[in-house]
Amino acid sequence: MLSKIFGRKDGIPLEDKLSRGRKFMPYILGGAPDSWVLWEEKIKIEAAEAFIKKWNEEHPPELRLTMHLLLLYACAKAHMMHPRMNKFIAGKRYYQRKGMYLSFSAKKEMSSHGGLLIFKRLFLPDESLEDVIIDIRKKLTKDRTDDISGQEKETLDLLKLPRPLLMAGMTGVKVLDFFNLLPDSFIEHNPMFASMFISNLGSMGLNSGFHHLYDFGNVSLFGVMGAPSEEPVVEDGQVVARRIASLKWTFDERIEDGFNAARAAGAVTNFLENPETLL
Repeated sequence: MLSKIFGRKDGIPLEDKLSRGRKFMPYILGGAPDSWVLWEEKIKIEAAEAFIKKWNEEHPPELRLTMHLLLLYACAKAHMMHPRMNKFIAGKRYYQRKGMYLSFSAKKEMSSHGGLLIFKRLFLPDESLEDVIIDIRKKLTKDRTDDISGQEKETLDLLKLPRPLLMAGMTGVKVLDFFNLLPDSFIEHNPMFASMFISNLGSMGLNSGFHHLYDFGNVSLFGVMGAPSEEPVVEDGQVVARRIASLKWTFDERIEDGFNAARAAGAVTNFLENPETLL
């Protein structure tokens, strides 16, 4: 009975499958903002750019591929291969997340005053790149054309509350989450309850940067890709110029050790450097 009341629909308890040291980590390190580890991957991006160009030449406009869409697909596929990274902590306890949920951001319009839209999507093991492109483009088109998106309306409504009441409400959400009492409807669409959060600053011509982890929700992995630039690379003993994009990761050390985190990050790099393996 208590397991039904205090159980989570988004995760499976892992306490009986973890070492004593791992279970003690949340008590040693505190919350996610105190437990981050930074990791950078330098990606040879030329193959991905060629793949995108060829794809767009062979497919109709509604299936137009971008680096951002390819990055999301590669991240989802790579981390499905490394499910140990798809864990989260709630109430100092570990859970294996049910499903590969990616949150990602997009500008409502390419201007300095354009709003930022945030999406959360479930990626399925057997869905194709075409399926992902169609679904995400549909979501982007709807929210970009609406005068005000659902998330913007919700934020505006909350900001109408007195500050003490809003602060008390946010504290209440964290307490409910600690005891696994948050409504499933709250978790289902909230982008802060996801496997990872991906941002592609390269789509705006910007360099990447390490992003912080949030003391809200349970996203334990944050990735930021920057714009490609030519950099010297040693190949077969020769220095050559290659187009390189930096993909910077921030992950919660409480979730998994560095070895498995590095393998998961390397799998994303491998997919982007060999994009044909995604098909």
